[in-house]
Amino acid sequence: MSRPLRMWLKRALLMLLLAAAGLGLWLYQAGTPQLVRVNNELALVLPDGLSENNVHVLAWLSAAAELGYGVKLLYASAMMRQSDADRDMALIVPDSVHRRMNDQLVAELDNRVRAGAVLMLVHDAGLSDMGGKYHPQQSRFSGLAGVRYALYGDMQTDMLRQQVPLVDAAALPLLRLPPGKLMREDSDDPLTSAQPAPKPGEALAVVSYHYGRLHYPVFATAAAAVAGQTSAQGYAGQRLMHGDDQTLLAGVLAVGQGRVLFVNLPLGYLKLRTDGFFLSSFLRYFAQDLAQLPQLSPMPMARGALIMNWHVDSGRAVPAMKALEALGAFEQGPYSVHMTVGPDVNAVGDKLGMDLANNPLMQDWVHRFVARGDEVGSHGGWAHNEFGRLIGSQAREQSIAMIERNNEVLSKASGRPVREYSAPTGNHPAWVTEWLRERGVRAYYFTGDIGMAPTRSFQDGERGAADMWAFPVLSYGKFASFEEASANHVPEAFMSAWLQDVSDYCADFRTARLVYFHPPGIAIFPKAFRQWLQHTADLIAKDRLRWMTMNDFASFANRRMKADWSLQADPQRPGQQLLLAQHAQSLDQLTWLLPALRYGRPEVTQGQAQVQRDGPYWRVIAGDQPKLALKLELLAAPVAKSNITNEKSL
Repeated sequence: MSRPLRMWLKRALLMLLLAAAGLGLWLYQAGTPQLVRVNNELALVLPDGLSENNVHVLAWLSAAAELGYGVKLLYASAMMRQSDADRDMALIVPDSVHRRMNDQLVAELDNRVRAGAVLMLVHDAGLSDMGGKYHPQQSRFSGLAGVRYALYGDMQTDMLRQQVPLVDAAALPLLRLPPGKLMREDSDDPLTSAQPAPKPGEALAVVSYHYGRLHYPVFATAAAAVAGQTSAQGYAGQRLMHGDDQTLLAGVLAVGQGRVLFVNLPLGYLKLRTDGFFLSSFLRYFAQDLAQLPQLSPMPMARGALIMNWHVDSGRAVPAMKALEALGAFEQGPYSVHMTVGPDVNAVGDKLGMDLANNPLMQDWVHRFVARGDEVGSHGGWAHNEFGRLIGSQAREQSIAMIERNNEVLSKASGRPVREYSAPTGNHPAWVTEWLRERGVRAYYFTGDIGMAPTRSFQDGERGAADMWAFPVLSYGKFASFEEASANHVPEAFMSAWLQDVSDYCADFRTARLVYFHPPGIAIFPKAFRQWLQHTADLIAKDRLRWMTMNDFASFANRRMKADWSLQADPQRPGQQLLLAQHAQSLDQLTWLLPALRYGRPEVTQGQAQVQRDGPYWRVIAGDQPKLALKLELLAAPVAKSNITNEKSL
């Protein structure tokens, strides 16, 4: 099968990596090997007095920890007092919590960028003065952003508007949007490798499960007039995203010796409302690609993984299991198999459920799942559709009783406690998360945060416990199951391409995603399912991919979160660095990715680790030891010609 899009993405990623120095992402003195600015950590620039427990701050700290980056909280007054020696950090000015800012801090940020710092400037940061008044014409950060925005003088409150976010084709390998998350402007089919690759300059709309094309609140932008410079979009940097009227939504601009990633989306605001994809996406791009920081990979051995989540929720699933076996589904795994085990589905007495307690055939399947190493989890409470319909309206005690009954029968059949959960019909109120945690569950299926890797999700403006992991379902545009796709006349070839693209995506970007199925639904697209399994087996044979259960991932992620690591100056080698890591139990399989254009081959000076060159990174896989020390050699090279142009004068 021809894979034009997949090959285009691989070529685009390779070209990006080879051209990295030319993009000016590593900043050097012209003609000398002396490094101008080395970023040792991320710093979140906050107003004085804001608590580190503020939910907006937690959103950024949580996202950074999940990605594998440390973040320092840098308060405004402390930033103004910093010496030059303490300025080795990549700066983030977040939305929502730092709207008010004095002119001195605005000027300080401007000066730092021009001296070589990298800055991530988000949405409404610095929008008003300390008294809450807008600038009479435009944001004071318009010079750093590269466009005029927050145009209060011209537009008053209409300066903020809803826009469909469009991703420029050249930005696809940068922002790493997963398969199924993008759609051509003239199509209702998500972009897959079954379609022609995007053309240069083509824009792709962002879509999500159930909603289709998304709309976000963004500031209207206007071009800056500069003598001798022209740009079709009125922006002199590398545009990443724009709105449907050419409003700039994201771009990278060279300003003096530094770089500015301007994101005209309320990233923190969205994350608190179960839409954290873009905060995670832009933060990874900023930390890894622009700031060139080492990353503690979210994955064991920095190898990608697929999570297949089966929802076995009615009596119809019983005969479908044999069909799955014939397709070879159980030749791979392990999987997360979730069951609704009562005798009914829609209402008491309809007898449409699997009735596991009195169903020897399904009990045998449960025993097989356990023997295979699958994780047998709970799919809500006892009667699938009834539970999903009533959980939002009936007394909490009634819903709890249904979940407990489901778990009791399931545990008796499997001989194991329930450690995973998925909500029938996707209806998962926030209270359920804490209730599950109190009973030993650490992983749950989720229909928010679509497109993301497993995450600690925020609901009702709050994050759950730090060790509770939501697994957002990955969707093919508006649809996540074969049944939904078939009902909307999606061709089987498109579903086949999407699934294979998902496997490639997880392998290429060393990440994890969850896809889900109902056993009877496989009969709709059996060829697509079989082709996907074969493609995935090929990637597994090449050690590029693995299967994981939700509980396996959550267990690793919680152990990884307890690792303490940092970059430090090497006292024996001026200008060079050490990476020091420790864990109360073991660092086993924790893996660091270090940009090879910034670092020479790392040297292990304490502990055990494998050091491998893996494309653009050094991959350092820790052994079963509690401590690790690496000696890092910073590389330097003459600056190459940049294809990100300088800022416009505003």
